[in-house]
Amino acid sequence: MGLLDGAKNLIGDVVAAADRAFEETGSGKLALALAKFYPGGLAAFLDRLRETGHGAAVDSWLSPGTRQPVPASALAACLPEAVTERLAYDLGVPDARVPTVLAEFLPAAVADQSENGSLRPQPNFSTQVR
Repeated sequence: MGLLDGAKNLIGDVVAAADRAFEETGSGKLALALAKFYPGGLAAFLDRLRETGHGAAVDSWLSPGTRQPVPASALAACLPEAVTERLAYDLGVPDARVPTVLAEFLPAAVADQSENGSLRPQPNFSTQVR
């Protein structure tokens, strides 16, 4: 095995460990991280997704039933770079993995934070990035 193969394996192991750590903390951590760092919190992020054409998916997360996906690239386009960096640090994943983590875990996080088709009141933090 060459040096490049070893580096690829190490990177893969780090990414897998980060994913496992995130899965263990649950979707509540993701909702809290967005509340802390996205201007306006989770509700504002969902509004941004609606504005960019993903309203049906967001609505599916708030209601019982099948949750529609939003591509990681669409989520990345809605995140300012500074927010991505802070989310990465807070969630314990590399910056480049934040959109993928959001695509995978945000639907469940929103479902956990919703009731009767609406998002429950969310905390507001002074650490939100502007």
